Amino acid sequence: MNASELAAFWKDFNRLYNENGQLYHRVARSCGLSDCALWLLYTLRAEDTPLTQTQLSETLSLSRQTVNSALKKLVEAGYLRLEAADGNLKNKQVLVTEAGDAFLRRTVDRVFGMENAAVSHLSGEERAALLDLSQKLLDAFRTETERFLKAQDTGD
Repeated sequence: MNASELAAFWKDFNRLYNENGQLYHRVARSCGLSDCALWLLYTLRAEDTPLTQTQLSETLSLSRQTVNSALKKLVEAGYLRLEAADGNLKNKQVLVTEAGDAFLRRTVDRVFGMENAAVSHLSGEERAALLDLSQKLLDAFRTETERFLKAQDTGD
């Protein structure tokens, strides 16, 4: 693939990626949520088990500060509560309240429905191929990123 084909690929790929992100952003805003808050609630609903703040940060690849800020607002809104995990006050589980469950039914559950309706336009083979190729590209990009960061650290 030559340089202009590569540039065209990344232009198209990044446009699709960003447009997908914009759709989720619009959904978050329509629910009165920040993007981070939507993804926190989405993840809690998808996992269907309490997670710690650290687990949420790792799962969403977001900083602890970003997650903590969004969690604080969701706790203040009465949708979530924090509870010490295993008696460890530093390691708190994030639990959905009764009001939060009702909110999730009106919001995140509908997002799941939209996603399921959208992906139903793809065959099982297409869904598997999309996941396989996305993972392959992510793994390759991770390798190149690590190579870049290592070179940055050594001044190469």
